[in-house]
Amino acid sequence: MARPSKVSAADIERAALDIARDGGMDALTARAVADVLGVSTQPVYSTWGSMDALKARVGELLQAEISAYLREPELNVPPMLSVGLRSIRLAQEHPQLFALAAEWMRRALDHAPPPDVLDAMRADPRLATATDADLTRVNALLWIFTQGLAAMVSPPTALTLATARGYLIDMGEAVIGTEARRRSPA
Repeated sequence: MARPSKVSAADIERAALDIARDGGMDALTARAVADVLGVSTQPVYSTWGSMDALKARVGELLQAEISAYLREPELNVPPMLSVGLRSIRLAQEHPQLFALAAEWMRRALDHAPPPDVLDAMRADPRLATATDADLTRVNALLWIFTQGLAAMVSPPTALTLATARGYLIDMGEAVIGTEARRRSPA
């Protein structure tokens, strides 16, 4: 009969999350989890069945964590700008999480943003009547620009958050203004 493991599924999940936060999903291995917990790899596999199952769960948890982080409001800024600034902060403060967010966004770039993002975009009168497809394009353009800025601040460089904010405002105005002109009757 197998000896009971001294670690729980929650212990394994927490260790896996910490590893992925610090080193990215590539660093998440059964051996790394086992080393953190001071056990063999057997409890990892017997609890989760496979590393694919554990990685899928960690991916879900990190996606929820990143989404919550990006939705925390920046003080005194409109919601759309807040998400951009939070993305840049994520790159500065948690580069591995930013890399995961960027990877997920690349796969979903042509998908409609979540309803709360669409609502935030429609709060701008110039986008109030835009279609979901139009807002998806605006979101993609702003995300691509934000990714470039975030890459420039991680690791921290001479580009400050205040400067990045100015660039985000300028680009947002350019993209939204272009969308408004594109949709207005000539």
